Amino acid sequence: MKLFNKVMLALLVLALLLPFAVLKNDEGKPLMSFSTFSLPDISLPEFSLPEMPSLPASGAPVETDDSNPSGKNVFYQWRDADGNLNFTSEPPPEGVEFSLKGYDPNANVIQALEPMPIESEVGVEAAAQSPAQIREPGDIGNPYSRESIEKLFNDAKNIEKMLNERLQQ
Repeated sequence: MKLFNKVMLALLVLALLLPFAVLKNDEGKPLMSFSTFSLPDISLPEFSLPEMPSLPASGAPVETDDSNPSGKNVFYQWRDADGNLNFTSEPPPEGVEFSLKGYDPNANVIQALEPMPIESEVGVEAAAQSPAQIREPGDIGNPYSRESIEKLFNDAKNIEKMLNERLQQ
């Protein structure tokens, strides 16, 4: 077995060297030469970042006419005298500190879940529920209930069954 491996290795080396040394073309030159080999170009292509819209300086009004679509995507964030946080498309009153906020209108938006009713809205039905099921005001609840997860798994099994039936047909 060792002799076979040595003979095969020698034949492989000979086969690789034949086009460079022994085999010649019509002009008498070797079929291949090491000078014809070159390394591939691995440099990164030239690229530039897209031009980002610039926000106006703090305190400068934002144009909101139809010729400037980026102005519709800019809002003012500021606090009123009571300390409430406000977001408006119009500049706040003079002398109020604010910051400009922008958003991408093409961003993915996911529909929110319907919140479960809180205790005061449920009334008598809440008394029949266990304390773990009664929600406090401001609690949005867990969107991943046992029933919804079981339904998801059942739907996945039904789809798998349907695909297997199609495959058999």
